[in-house]
Amino acid sequence: MTMNSNDERKVVDTKLSIHPEIEDRLSDFQKECLEDEISELPSIREGEVDITTDFIFDMEDNYETSIFIRNGLQQDLMLQYVPFIIVDSEEKILARKLFDLREAGNIPPHGVRPWKIYFSKDEVDLEGQDLTKLKLVFEKKLKAETIVTVEYENLPKKISMENKEKYTKFLKSLPLLKKGKFTMSTYEVVKTDDGGISVTIVIRNGYDKGIRVKKVPITILDATGEIAAAGIFYLDNVIISPLKARIYSFTFSKNEINKARANLSKWKVNFTMTNTISTGDEKKDEQ
Repeated sequence: MTMNSNDERKVVDTKLSIHPEIEDRLSDFQKECLEDEISELPSIREGEVDITTDFIFDMEDNYETSIFIRNGLQQDLMLQYVPFIIVDSEEKILARKLFDLREAGNIPPHGVRPWKIYFSKDEVDLEGQDLTKLKLVFEKKLKAETIVTVEYENLPKKISMENKEKYTKFLKSLPLLKKGKFTMSTYEVVKTDDGGISVTIVIRNGYDKGIRVKKVPITILDATGEIAAAGIFYLDNVIISPLKARIYSFTFSKNEINKARANLSKWKVNFTMTNTISTGDEKKDEQ
């Protein structure tokens, strides 16, 4: 990504800038290796901001990509939301994701900040792909999207600090929420003592008005990909406030489980979002 490109401007002599929180964890040798990689990057000019991708690695649960953020400005730089896509050797798009790069911190003038971004394997399927031939590039058609943050509104008052931190950490780890969007995400799937299956989910409301949740259709796939349980849970008078999140647990009884010996060492939960919520617009349409 380049901004304010001008070929008449002088080439910038950039310097390695490690994030303060990880600088002490890097050895001198690691820093020298990073400096060598930076020296091989194409030059940038005064006034330009550039992000160069390095490698894509398979990290079991996700794909890790190393990037270099280069600041050719004469002031500190902090990036916010940047859209990336993964393409193969034929430029076919395999995945796209909007990343929040604020955690990369302030990058000083003419600094180069090494950083890592991750694609969850739930978000992208690169099975069978030669990762050495894939590229991470910027989304060509940038759309101005408003990203919103939400917080819980139904955590129990007597919840332990440990559980509160776990729920909060999970909420922050979810993909960015665009304004006007509504999501359901699985927090946990466990077997109950009486042989049932309990599913805990987090529901986020990105609308600027309350959302009434009518029902939650849930399908659980076990580690073998087979349906372990499926059903619809109906909610009465549940309204999620604007820009808020709620946690709910739903339980399939032993008799409702399709597969008695479901392997939950790995699992996947599917939600059917059609007709699950009401925004209140239906009444306006009827008038």
